[in-house]
Amino acid sequence: MPTTPGMSRVQRAVLAAVFAAILVAGWLAAQSLLELVRAQRALDEAHRAVHVKDLLIRQMLDAETSQRGYLIAGSSEYLAPYHVAVAEIKQTRRQLERMSPDAQDALQLEALMEQVDQKLAELAETVALHTSGKGEQAAAIVRSGHGRNLMEDIRAKAQQFSAGQEEHINVLRAEHAQAITHAYLTLGLALLTSIGLLVFVLARSIAFARKTAANECDLMNRNTELLAQAARTNEHNAHMQRLSELGRFLQTCEDMEEAQGLLAERLPALLRSTSGAMYLMAASRNQLRRCVAWGERPFVEFFEPHECWSLRKGQPFAQPGAGSASTCRHLQACEVPSPPGTLCFPVASHGDLNGMLVLDPQSQGVDLPEALVAQLRQTALEQVSLSLGNLRLRESLRQQSIRDALTGLYNRRFLDESLAREILRAERRGPQQPDAPLAVLMIDVDHFKQFNDKFGHELGDRVLRGVAQTLTDTVRASDLVARYGGEEFTVVLPNTTPQVALERAQALCDAVMKMPPVADGGNVHPPITISVGMACMPEDGQDANALVQNADAALYRAKRDGRNRVVRYTAGV
Repeated sequence: MPTTPGMSRVQRAVLAAVFAAILVAGWLAAQSLLELVRAQRALDEAHRAVHVKDLLIRQMLDAETSQRGYLIAGSSEYLAPYHVAVAEIKQTRRQLERMSPDAQDALQLEALMEQVDQKLAELAETVALHTSGKGEQAAAIVRSGHGRNLMEDIRAKAQQFSAGQEEHINVLRAEHAQAITHAYLTLGLALLTSIGLLVFVLARSIAFARKTAANECDLMNRNTELLAQAARTNEHNAHMQRLSELGRFLQTCEDMEEAQGLLAERLPALLRSTSGAMYLMAASRNQLRRCVAWGERPFVEFFEPHECWSLRKGQPFAQPGAGSASTCRHLQACEVPSPPGTLCFPVASHGDLNGMLVLDPQSQGVDLPEALVAQLRQTALEQVSLSLGNLRLRESLRQQSIRDALTGLYNRRFLDESLAREILRAERRGPQQPDAPLAVLMIDVDHFKQFNDKFGHELGDRVLRGVAQTLTDTVRASDLVARYGGEEFTVVLPNTTPQVALERAQALCDAVMKMPPVADGGNVHPPITISVGMACMPEDGQDANALVQNADAALYRAKRDGRNRVVRYTAGV
């Protein structure tokens, strides 16, 4: 039995008595309802028995009528209703026998069924005689009146059965009325008891309302604190998940441009600042360029490293008040002055400075403590710094693997891979496109060995770098320039017809001749010239080896014919 804190012994006794009364009243109500259901069910069964008895009499009349029609008309059409009626009589009989309420009714029903059997036998006999061609005998049985007497007996016994059922129904009605009255009394008692308990509970609730108000208020305050703490925890977990996801993306980026797109998309939500910008160190190491910016506050596009105190000090730096001499100069150059507290963070990894981050002091998102926001920012910054450092290292290693260290051009290995790829593209385009072929140029610096012997290798290296730069500046962006080895270079011209390739090769010769001389200790070398051998696909070769060999053969002819010229490969010459 439940009790309420602070209840006296008398109150507990009263509450126990009320609960006991409810249980007793409920049990009595349940018993009375069960008795009412039983009485109603018995009354329904008695009415149903009378109804089934009447149905049996009607079916007997239907069978007799069909039999008379068949005997009189002699048509077999009357046999179908007769047989249907006989089948229904048998089914109704079984149903009536199952509904016999007591022994006396069972005796009356048995007598009735005997008369029914005799009547059915009489009907079946006359039908059988008439069917076998003995119609006169069947008619004689009907004229004898025996069947009519049987039907009168059936009606009399049915009436007697109905009278017995009516007496039984009257008894059941009285029992049913008594069950209803008893149910009303028990339900009323249960209702009064429930009302009494309700009044008691309401009184106790009013008494305890003042005592529980303070506890409820305290509980609400605690729930509010817990909800706020849960929100901060969820936000922290979401931040760490976003940071981990960004780190995985950055680790799989192919180049810095792809990484900048990811940073622009995901960095603002991680750093929780209304405005900010991220700068990356240029390859020259003397300038930082803006790669990501968000919010309404403007930031300069680029600045030099010495213009930021955080880069000078190698640690985060918060901007002082406006107009202070210690404010970073790159923020002073902005159109709108940065507010006090604007943060600058150096982005470094592996002891190498990769960039710098600027954040507005106003944070956004879930209201988190400043210390937690600073911790989240520092974690994000470390992750981004490490990922960018790894990406720069991968790019550097990749460039070293495909670039020539002296000239900065692509090396022989990259040339082989790229030429094979361009040949496959040309084959997919097919001969239907006029620009489908490609051309390969093999280039050699004229008399370079003598130049090296006369002016030294240092000046020779400078000349090779100058030639490489000139070739790069002269070709299209889609063309490929590579150092083949020594003083030899290779140029691949995709989507170029032989005539256009000759013109571009001659343009390369002219551009190299116009290179300014390189002075070294007062020695000025003579003008630099190149010889070019050209082979075109598909006339001069179908694969990379054939094109390079034939272009090299054409280069040999150009050198043999006097150098400083362009020669296209000709088979058999």
